[in-house]
Amino acid sequence: MTRHTLVDGYLADLRDASRDLPRREREELVGEIQAHIDETLPAGASDAEVRTLLDRLGEPEQIADAERERLGIDVPVAGWLERLTIPLLLIGGVVIPVVGWIVGLAFLWLSRCWSSRDKLIGTLVVPGGLLPALYLALSPTSTEVCVSGTGVDSAGKHFTTHHCTGGLSTGAQIGLILLEVVLVVAPIYTAIRLARHLPTGEGAQRGRMVFSRGQALVIFLGGLAVGGAAVLVYLSTR
Repeated sequence: MTRHTLVDGYLADLRDASRDLPRREREELVGEIQAHIDETLPAGASDAEVRTLLDRLGEPEQIADAERERLGIDVPVAGWLERLTIPLLLIGGVVIPVVGWIVGLAFLWLSRCWSSRDKLIGTLVVPGGLLPALYLALSPTSTEVCVSGTGVDSAGKHFTTHHCTGGLSTGAQIGLILLEVVLVVAPIYTAIRLARHLPTGEGAQRGRMVFSRGQALVIFLGGLAVGGAAVLVYLSTR
């Protein structure tokens, strides 16, 4: 059965909003809502009819909150631990080499606000945050050495020779540039993902931001500045 795109989006949002529920209860909740939608919507329903039904059901976050309350599951609230975790994972390893990122990693796994999947992504993408990008930018590479010389052939004509050794091939240089970009973009993506997946308040006080727009902008621009500087240093020294 082909579902309306609005319904697919609604169910995806519901799965995301209930990601902290036990798997069985989460699948049962989504299945019940999906079955109700399928039974209620007429075949070939218009966009307006679909929106009306979804509005009656309520926001996915509200449905997930009601299920948590029914199951007696406490909703974790983001606090200072989570406020420190994201910047430490992103630039902590640069500010306090290696140790800063390790402290952020410990905070990440101590927090109850993120799912196991988010914690694995925060751990593996990329270990060290922006530190590997900076390390690659500052690390020496093989230098190309060129030697020129002159000579005389059997016919008495002068000729010039030019021979180069060492250095990276063009393909290797392109590969390293792409690696540098990935090492910058991936930690910034991870920071944004973790920030987006934080519960936003008291049971969860929807609409209250864990980070103000100013704080989020500072973290993002800080990461972008460190990452951008690493890329520029890398390109200027190669």
